[in-house]
Amino acid sequence: MELRKVILRYVTGSTVPAYAPIFEEGADPIPAADLEGKPFWVPLGELKAVFFVRTFSGNPDYDPPKSAGDLPRLPSGHLVQLDFRDGERIFGDVAERTTDPARGFFVTVLDPEDNNILLYVNPASLAVPPSHPEVQPSPPGTPEALFES
Repeated sequence: MELRKVILRYVTGSTVPAYAPIFEEGADPIPAADLEGKPFWVPLGELKAVFFVRTFSGNPDYDPPKSAGDLPRLPSGHLVQLDFRDGERIFGDVAERTTDPARGFFVTVLDPEDNNILLYVNPASLAVPPSHPEVQPSPPGTPEALFES
């Protein structure tokens, strides 16, 4: 099971860099490993989301899209707008295979300039249920394919 770089963002606002596999939707607790590789588990209820990232340092100068019309590419599943309780807004792609979104769900980040690649969202951390702006879909892909290149 390959581990990916993640930032665990807690509902308290704290963040922890770690590693995690691509796990099954509905997973609770969330499997992770610290930077030394020691495994641990985090209850989903403690997390805002698991952010699968390109780098741990991120890009503080990144200016995220403000609307669906600003997105550089279209989704392969369903475009969603996520408005978190802390004010953060993210646009992403939710695959049609999403099982039970009330138990957590994956969202592919659509902007290739974003440090975030994939999110696993705790639905309780959202201010409102995800909305679906209207766009035309692109060809399908898999979460694992996001890390190939």
